[in-house]
Amino acid sequence: MNFHIELLQREALLMPHTYDRMVERGISIDDLKELLESKSSTAVMQSNGRIRISNGKIVAILQLSFRGLYIVTVFREGKSRD
Repeated sequence: MNFHIELLQREALLMPHTYDRMVERGISIDDLKELLESKSSTAVMQSNGRIRISNGKIVAILQLSFRGLYIVTVFREGKSRD
């Protein structure tokens, strides 16, 4: 499933494993879509080269590769990723 990321003006692919983890964490597709399409979300390049997008409630970590942009994980702000 692809999502448009407003801040980056790019499309990103949601990996099946990432979706499974979202379900475990009670995060819906609509929650993720709101995060990624909102102009009020913030994006920061991390030291490991991944992109962290947050809206204060939900965080998505993205990885840029030569094939495209991938959503690596999604979690609630202030919560552990485990």
